[in-house]
Amino acid sequence: MVKKFLFLFAALFLAALLSGCDDSALLEDESGAQTNRVMATVNGVPLMSDTLEMYIATWGEEYEKNHEPVDYALLKRMRTQKLEQMINEELVKQRLKECSMTVSEEEIKEHISKMIDDLGGSDNFINFLQERGYVTLEELEKNVRDDILALKVFSKDMGIKQPTEEEVKKCYEEVKEALVVPARIWLSHIQVSFDTRMLPDGSKEVFADEYLRYIKDQIEHKYISFAKAARDYSSCRSAQHDGAVGMILETDTVTVPQEIHDAAFKLAVSNVSDVVVSPLGAHLLYVTRREEAHTNTYEESKLLLLQYMARDVLEKNRDEWLLFLRNRADIHYNEMP
Repeated sequence: MVKKFLFLFAALFLAALLSGCDDSALLEDESGAQTNRVMATVNGVPLMSDTLEMYIATWGEEYEKNHEPVDYALLKRMRTQKLEQMINEELVKQRLKECSMTVSEEEIKEHISKMIDDLGGSDNFINFLQERGYVTLEELEKNVRDDILALKVFSKDMGIKQPTEEEVKKCYEEVKEALVVPARIWLSHIQVSFDTRMLPDGSKEVFADEYLRYIKDQIEHKYISFAKAARDYSSCRSAQHDGAVGMILETDTVTVPQEIHDAAFKLAVSNVSDVVVSPLGAHLLYVTRREEAHTNTYEESKLLLLQYMARDVLEKNRDEWLLFLRNRADIHYNEMP
C-alpha cells in the first residue's frame, strides 16, 4: 500500500544496513585514561573508536532499560554492526563528494514543501523537526540535499533510469485506491486544567465548564480572538502556537481523544465549539480549515509515486550498490571484529 514517504533517502541507504565492529575495550595510556583509536580506515579516512563507543554506551543503556542486561554475544554483534554502518556511511559520503552532480534549490524546496503539506502544515512540521533533533531548518535542508544527491548517484552507479510517464501512470492506476485522502481538519483548541486539591470535591468539571463558557462569550462578542484567548488562557503547550494542534484525519481515532475527534468533525469552520470534556481536560475547539475525503489526481500524486517507485528500486538494489562501493574502496580493519 502506498504511504506518504516522509523519510529521507539517505536513511534508507545508511540506517538499514548495520553490520561490523570489535568487542575489545578501549586502550589506556600510561595514566590509565582511555584513548581514542582508529578502528578502521576507508580510503585512508580513519573511523575512530569514540564514535562507536559513544553509540554503544547509549544503545546499551536504553536496551537494558527496556529488556535485560546486555550479554557478551549481543554486545559483540552490535559493535560489529555499528562499525560496518560507519564504513557504509563513509563510503556513501566519499562517493557523493567525488561526483560532479548537483542539487538545485528548487529541488530542495519542492521536497520540503511536500513534507510540510503531508504533515498537515507548518506547526506539525516544526514539531517533526524538534522530535528528530533538528535545531535549524538549514540542517534539514542539508540532509534533504544529501538525500536527493544520494539517490541521483545511486541511480547513476546502478544504471537506473527515471521512470517514463507511461510507467508512472500505470503505477497510479494500480495503486489509485490507496491514494484516497480521508476527510481532514486543521484544529485549534483552548484547554484548561485545574488542581483538584484547590476545589471542592466534584466541582472540577463544573468550574471548568463555567470558565470556558466565559472565554467563549468573550470570543463570540469579539472582545478577543480565539488565537489570543488560546495564548492567554490555554494550559496546553499549543498555546504558544495560538492553540493550533495541526491536521487531524477523520480516520484517526487513536492519537486524538474520541470526545475531541467527534466534536471537532461536527464543527463548522471558524465556529467555536461548546465545552468538550476529555481525559486531557476541558476544551474549546476551533476548526480553521476542512477538506472532504477525495482521491488525489494523477498530477497531485505524481511526486509521491516517483518517491514510491524510487524507494522500491532502492530496496531491491541497495545491497548491490553498497557492495559496488566496497569493491572499489580500500577498507582496512585495524582490529578484526
